[in-house]
Amino acid sequence: MKKLLIILIISSFLSVWHAQTVWSGEVDILVEKLVEKRILTQKEADEILKEIKKEAAKERAEVIEETKEAITKGENGVKLVKLPEWIQKTQLKGDFRLRYQMNDRKGRAKRYRGRYRLRLGVETEITDNIKVAFGLATGSSNPRSTNQTFIDSFDTPDIRLNYAYVKYTPFKWAELIGGKMKNPIWRPTGLLWDTDINPEGGAAKFNWKLHPNLGLFINTGIFVLDERSNDTQDPIMYAFQPGLKWKINNKTQLKSALVYYGFNNVEGTTLDHSSDTNTLRNGVLKYDYDSFGAGTELGFKNPFSTNIPYFALIGDYIINPDPSSDNEGFLLGWKLGHKKVKEKGQWQIGYWFKRLERDAWLDIFPDADHYGGETSAKTHNVALKYGLEKNVDLGIKYFYAEKIHDNNEPENLLQVDLQFNF
Repeated sequence: MKKLLIILIISSFLSVWHAQTVWSGEVDILVEKLVEKRILTQKEADEILKEIKKEAAKERAEVIEETKEAITKGENGVKLVKLPEWIQKTQLKGDFRLRYQMNDRKGRAKRYRGRYRLRLGVETEITDNIKVAFGLATGSSNPRSTNQTFIDSFDTPDIRLNYAYVKYTPFKWAELIGGKMKNPIWRPTGLLWDTDINPEGGAAKFNWKLHPNLGLFINTGIFVLDERSNDTQDPIMYAFQPGLKWKINNKTQLKSALVYYGFNNVEGTTLDHSSDTNTLRNGVLKYDYDSFGAGTELGFKNPFSTNIPYFALIGDYIINPDPSSDNEGFLLGWKLGHKKVKEKGQWQIGYWFKRLERDAWLDIFPDADHYGGETSAKTHNVALKYGLEKNVDLGIKYFYAEKIHDNNEPENLLQVDLQFNF
């Protein structure tokens, strides 16, 4: 009864001074005085303070809620500025990279370059199943590079449209994409595609969960390689890729896919951004490049009974049946460490060997870091990445490459990257 009476007295005190700031410390002093006068025991005082603080927290929550309602209704002269829902659903992301690069190919001048890259992406939900995305990046018209070299007396570089597309998801298992898009074809390695290439056209992606441990997917796309005003037979590329994701057990998982690439109106023509290594006849491409391929990644969590988070074996293969020779390519390798480097202290190291024969694949697509993006080349690559801070990593890559049929022009390439993700 005594405790209840004291709580009522203190509550009345707070009500009287409600319009003014009442610090919790003043209440503590008041209760402490009551303990000194032996009106309360210490135990009773602790219980009273606990109940009063609980009531105060409840009152603060009510005041905050009332304020929110007033703002929402525009009361007391407050006007609510409500952003459109699609703006609230808009996300920004990007990265900035500083790079030191050394190129040393026999027969050419040795180069040391400072380079940087800035990419900014925007994605917004127009409706629950429609997204629009676009990205800006440094670089030139070369689709295989968004790097900008320190050059030309502080010249002002270009910012270009890197991608722009719409994605429609009619069902949870289906995506339809149109525009200049991030490559919808799964690429376990860098055998065929430079990661900077964003194809233009339309694509569809399908994913089905057949079992908690097994899923199937199909990636398809039709991409326009060129549009010629004086010719209705434009070069076109299409792709069909069925695959599976299989969780073999708690520590082992497999992702694997077959792929078919078809081309219309490529044989007998020329294409922009060629590396000038495919076989020509009378100045135009001699062969068609309809190709069949397969790729896989076999991953292990905590392999070798250690604390290493992840180890994976990766492989890729391609064959072009049109020419009878110089028509195959493959990449084999491994990576060890964290699957992705995002946090401080995370790391990953990897090695792979790549061999891409002259006419296995169109020479407008391969990774520009592998012997300048040329076919008819083989490359050894070692890569290390380490997380310096959250979203900040240091990467080191070393490439040793040479021509398949003539090894008198080997190339050493070193890249040291400092990347900031946001």
